[in-house]
Amino acid sequence: MEKFMYKEIKEGVEVLEKLYNNIEIFEKVTEKIKEFNPKNIIFVARGTSDNACVWGRYYFESNIKIPVSLCAPSLYTIYNSPPQLNDSLVIAVSQSGESEDICEVVRNANNQKALTIGITNNLNSKLANLAQNVIYLNAGEEKSVSATKTYLAELFALYLLANIWLNRNNSKEVEKLFNSLKEVIRREGEIKEKALPYKFMEHCVILGRGYNLASALEMSLKLKETSYILAEPYSTADFLHGPLALVSFGFPIFMFIPKGESLTTSYETLKILEEKEVDIFLFSNEEALNQKYNGFYISSEIPESLTPLLFILPAQFFTYFLTIIKGLDPDNPRYLRKVTITK
Repeated sequence: MEKFMYKEIKEGVEVLEKLYNNIEIFEKVTEKIKEFNPKNIIFVARGTSDNACVWGRYYFESNIKIPVSLCAPSLYTIYNSPPQLNDSLVIAVSQSGESEDICEVVRNANNQKALTIGITNNLNSKLANLAQNVIYLNAGEEKSVSATKTYLAELFALYLLANIWLNRNNSKEVEKLFNSLKEVIRREGEIKEKALPYKFMEHCVILGRGYNLASALEMSLKLKETSYILAEPYSTADFLHGPLALVSFGFPIFMFIPKGESLTTSYETLKILEEKEVDIFLFSNEEALNQKYNGFYISSEIPESLTPLLFILPAQFFTYFLTIIKGLDPDNPRYLRKVTITK
């Protein structure tokens, strides 16, 4: 029987195409943003959505040039000591839109006269009712506990929001992304074969630099919740500041290394790891690396900043197939449920 997680991973590209065809909602929201003229941006999210916001922070700061922070919801719900938000754009991202702490931040932001945006897959949610502006992901029901297509949709929604805010026409860039994602789907069998040797893996490290720190965080979360693997995510730079001592011969390390500005520094770390004789698996669009290292290579000329939207798809497939190989149910991980309510 086909698992929901598998089906939903494959639906990701269609979800993005639907979002792209509903560009008007982003145009309306960005008009409100320009009128408000925020001095800073605050993302608020939990879990997978929080990982999407890690990418959003890099993308918005490097393109919009406004300082971005990731919200600490406990300041609002536990310590009752929220910061001043009156000049802030607060963007809440939640697949379900039902997490109470996320909603409390939006309530507080509304009361402080901040501009609030809710990005959600549930138009009937608390978040959709609270936020002054709503961006509907329209991804369809996600039945698997593990979020896959909604994560991709959240990344793309943030991408569209930033670019329409800047009045950019990125149609050629988007077309390249869609074509590359479809190629990944066509090559899913190759990813399954590459997952087989990791059947007995119990721990690993996952590395990403800059924009792809989000990819490392998200793949780590998926491996933990579906395969029960102690997968530790790190910035490729931070990993050298202590955690490097973890590794030894054959230690599995997954790395996201895109072609682009971060390639040189990531390659330096890769060489250090190679000297330690670890088991290296790369997600990359740099052909020179494909000729030497194990992993999944995809030929794509998209900017480095956009590669997390591409690389996460083979990472999702890898996680799914590994879970099946281990004889586990990716749709129903132990102790977990689809909607997690935190306060």
